[in-house]
Amino acid sequence: MTEILPQPRPSDPGRRPDAGPVPGARLAPGPETARPPETAPAPPESAPAPRRRDAYFDNVKFFLILLVVLGHVWEVLRKGSHAVDAAYTVVYLFHMPVFVFVSGYFARGFMRSTDKFRAIFPTLVVPYVIFVVLYRLQLVLIRGNEFRLHELFRPQFLMWFLVALVLWRLSAPLWGHLRHPVAVSVALSLVAGSWSFNSDATLCRAAGLLPFFVLGLTIRPELALAPRSRGWTRWAGIAALLAALPAAYVWERGTVVPRIAHGVLLWNRGYEHMHFSAFEGMAYRLLALALAVALGTAFLAAVPRGRAWYTALGTRTMYVYLLHGLVVKTLDYGGVFDAHFFDTPAGVVAATLGALALGVLLGTAPVQRLTHWAVEPKGRWLLKPSHGRT
Repeated sequence: MTEILPQPRPSDPGRRPDAGPVPGARLAPGPETARPPETAPAPPESAPAPRRRDAYFDNVKFFLILLVVLGHVWEVLRKGSHAVDAAYTVVYLFHMPVFVFVSGYFARGFMRSTDKFRAIFPTLVVPYVIFVVLYRLQLVLIRGNEFRLHELFRPQFLMWFLVALVLWRLSAPLWGHLRHPVAVSVALSLVAGSWSFNSDATLCRAAGLLPFFVLGLTIRPELALAPRSRGWTRWAGIAALLAALPAAYVWERGTVVPRIAHGVLLWNRGYEHMHFSAFEGMAYRLLALALAVALGTAFLAAVPRGRAWYTALGTRTMYVYLLHGLVVKTLDYGGVFDAHFFDTPAGVVAATLGALALGVLLGTAPVQRLTHWAVEPKGRWLLKPSHGRT
């Protein structure tokens, strides 16, 4: 962008001749100050250096997506094992809240430019249509369900996240105008547990997890990066996550403290559906928010900072998220997990290792090339030309 030069000032009659030029004044052309010819090309401007991805956040997303895959496998196996149930509880206490927080952190552009909203349709709505059809076809082909067109408007399995992400991103400009956006979002989350729309699990999750999106959207970058600022925080985070496992085991047994309904951790049910009064429901949701922040901070502190072999896989988490459900549900609907082997410790270990391998495999470049048409479809032809307005 060209700069406007200051206009020359009138000469100061009290100024000494040898005092140097007046700031902004133009010197008469001379041997040393002759202007270059008008036809001389201007020196080329140096191109801005391309912005490098932050390896830390790619690592965070990689480990989060592995926990998503593990959680969906453990969900099938947890009824036969208190240990698996405890691990499942710990994972669900923080992994989706942190995922929503990271989604909010990288959605800051939606607060500043309306042009960002152009990406919502091709990157979220079109993949939703493709995968909701695939998930419904699974029920038809494997379980023999009848295909009903109206069921395409009901998010199947993990498709709720795409719908919620659309709603959160559309709300992004609002939060920048509030003095205390996180406090307002927490209040909305607490009150929303009593609203009538809680019969819909997708809207219930969108309202319940809203504070984490707003926190990521509005937090100062230095605070978001604070958990990784010191070396000791990594070990403290790992210790906190490990300590949560026996605590969750005792919690799930219900022998010391009353067992809490999993709907509190899944954010998919209203207070009335969990047989809570409004006051009890708000207290439990506030507890879930606090535990998610505590364990989520521990997780962020435990994630390695530098580049590693899995860092690039963290750039393809949407592939893992959308594709792994097809594999897990195929095994589940097909009765594979009903085998007695998966009720044994060896079966649980095998299923856990298989889930980790599946998460890594689906994040590789060959899978990206094969499934790019579905996960990142070319949907921008549906949009009008951009005029660059903000």
